[in-house]
Amino acid sequence: MVTHLLAVPVSHRDIIDRGEGSTAVARKISEIEEANGRQPVDPNTAKAWKRTDSIPGIYWQAFVDAGLATLEELAAAAAAKRAA
Repeated sequence: MVTHLLAVPVSHRDIIDRGEGSTAVARKISEIEEANGRQPVDPNTAKAWKRTDSIPGIYWQAFVDAGLATLEELAAAAAAKRAA
């Protein structure tokens, strides 16, 4: 359960930072992905997500399952980036 929702808009970069950085996020998402029979996420992939401020939609549910964000936050961050 995510208990750290922000009143201000967040970016995908913010979500990764909130998850203690790219390496920690890659580890957490990899645990979820592997538990579901999918490939783990390389830390360099998570670094690229942070650098580009873009988490691919295919991983959003893993972010929710890991308690890193809500679907609403992820969608709002993606929409804000598109609008910028």
